[in-house]
Amino acid sequence: MDTSHDCKRVLAPTELPPELTMEFEEMSLAIAEALELRGVMDVEVIVHDGLPKVLEVDARLPSQTPTAVYWSTGVNIVEMLGTLFLQGSLDCVLKQRSKPGRSSKPPRGVIYEHISVSRNRLEVAGEHIMTGVGPLQIRRDFFGADEAITNYAPGWDAWVATLIISGTDRQDAWDRRCQVIEEIRRRFELGGYFDPSAAEYPAGLVP
Repeated sequence: MDTSHDCKRVLAPTELPPELTMEFEEMSLAIAEALELRGVMDVEVIVHDGLPKVLEVDARLPSQTPTAVYWSTGVNIVEMLGTLFLQGSLDCVLKQRSKPGRSSKPPRGVIYEHISVSRNRLEVAGEHIMTGVGPLQIRRDFFGADEAITNYAPGWDAWVATLIISGTDRQDAWDRRCQVIEEIRRRFELGGYFDPSAAEYPAGLVP
């Protein structure tokens, strides 16, 4: 979260212990069954004193989670939602994923975050910075990031981007992320760096 409590970074996979993950899944299923859900919902929780606490339930496709999930696991939530409504069931998708012999790769590490470049500084900020900035485009290999959604154009000294960076695990993804940030700072000669939550991470990860 940034200083205005706006989501600025998604990290995957989760580092929740298996028992908490199972409890979260059971809570989500109970809510879905009670609502007779037919579609996708977003359940937001925090963990307090070792217990998951539900913050809210959004009856919609979440805006950032599907991208992080896709890059981490290969699961396309949008595709699954389309299949559900076109075919009336997810059985074919689930059966395909559970076929004997189908490789089950561990999830990859993913860092999904929003940055703003302007006035000789780079700031990691909430998703609100991506609104009202004009046409956005998807760019591959964006200063080392696997993919980016950005309004950047050559010659611009003020722009925003959503960076998507993956690695073999979360630490590898974070290390790559720091390299991307440094490459952008070097390329645009940015002296300032602002990330309100940098203290959450071990010293040395953020220059």
